[in-house]
Amino acid sequence: MRNAKLMLCATVFMALLAGAMFTDSVPTTAAADQKAPVGDHWRHHDGHWSYWHDGDQRWYYTDGSHWFYNDGSAWKVYGFDKQFGRDRFERGEYKGPGEGAKIEAPRHGYYRAPGK
Repeated sequence: MRNAKLMLCATVFMALLAGAMFTDSVPTTAAADQKAPVGDHWRHHDGHWSYWHDGDQRWYYTDGSHWFYNDGSAWKVYGFDKQFGRDRFERGEYKGPGEGAKIEAPRHGYYRAPGK
């Protein structure tokens, strides 16, 4: 009788543990894939905030002093020459760094949607 109770308790415990593992991981992954933002948006990835501009179809990042864009392989200094900032953007006194300025480009990645 004691062995039967022990087996029953072990079975119930394993079932609860397995149920908790499946209910926590499956819906959150599926929900994250379905709720991808559309249009211009910010995303926190790899410890940094980056901005997706739908008009240019690329990611932007600022370190607080300079702006960078990602061309698909590396981050490059951005001089505000495309569509970014043409609408709803207050232009200030920012000027891209001059020729020969030593700037260390970011090394972090950017978000890539699953399957792309």
